[in-house]
Amino acid sequence: MGRKGFTLLEVLIAVTLLSITFVWLLKSTNQSIDMASRAKFVTTSTLLAQQRIAEVTGERTVHSGNDEGDFGEDFPGYRYTEEIEPTPLDGYYKYTLTIRWGEKGNLETDFVAFLSSR
Repeated sequence: MGRKGFTLLEVLIAVTLLSITFVWLLKSTNQSIDMASRAKFVTTSTLLAQQRIAEVTGERTVHSGNDEGDFGEDFPGYRYTEEIEPTPLDGYYKYTLTIRWGEKGNLETDFVAFLSSR
């Protein structure tokens, strides 16, 4: 008559395989959440950069200098710093906009545009 059931070794191997699979699933879930968060940041920061660049180019005069600020209550945690510096070409400026998001500025992206004072 044959034995019915599993040996201790078979149970340990099954539990080990299940544990490895579970850890892999948790890791992939965390990566998915991180990637979604980064994608949201890139999309939002691009739209905010377009808005800020439009505001700067809409001003009557362009001048060298630095500025920083936030995007208001609608976009909590999003902050920007901008730098406008002259270029070797008379009347043209290099505009660098850096957008950060997160409590410590965890995510950051830079946008560069060239502006004309004419």
